[in-house]
Amino acid sequence: PRIILEDALMSVVDSLRFAEAFLRNPAQVGAIAPSSPFLRREMLDDLQIDEDQSVIEFGPGTGAFTGRLGQLLPHHGQYLGIERDERMTGLLRRRHPHLNFVHGSAEDALQIHEHAQIGPVAAIISGLPFASLEPVMQERIVNGVDLLLAGGGEFRTFQYAHAYSMPGSVRFRRLMTAHFGPARRSRIVLRNLPPACVLTWRR
Repeated sequence: PRIILEDALMSVVDSLRFAEAFLRNPAQVGAIAPSSPFLRREMLDDLQIDEDQSVIEFGPGTGAFTGRLGQLLPHHGQYLGIERDERMTGLLRRRHPHLNFVHGSAEDALQIHEHAQIGPVAAIISGLPFASLEPVMQERIVNGVDLLLAGGGEFRTFQYAHAYSMPGSVRFRRLMTAHFGPARRSRIVLRNLPPACVLTWRR
């Protein structure tokens, strides 16, 4: 019961922090609540990373995917999180001191990865709100992903059902498809706020 109560309290606190970040900069955050455990399972549970490979997380936020990612990795030095919100970065470092977080932009992921001196990238997990990102930022991020992903590597992100047909979402999918071919789309995860589907592109 104590663990359940602590988890519930942390969920409430994370939701408040997420809402605060959204109000400060809605274009960068793009959602009013952290991703649910149901979306996390859809995003991560079949992910496999070898010992000499690394994982990058774009926009980890309050860490809805981060803890599970840390559990999936053979060792913690394989993880690199890039978070644009400075307060969120501080929260992540306190909550997951064994993982490496950088306060920066996914546009600079190639340089950040090189500086981190970790293995080839097997997967990029993204929580970025591509529907609201400017076209030039989308292009820079996708070009970086193209240079980062090793053979067989995957890029995974999610898009909210209500935003799937928005111009920014459609533009992003077209950019990714031009580089990697068609995406694999999951079922809609209804037990998420808002409902969302997972998109996976494979090198």
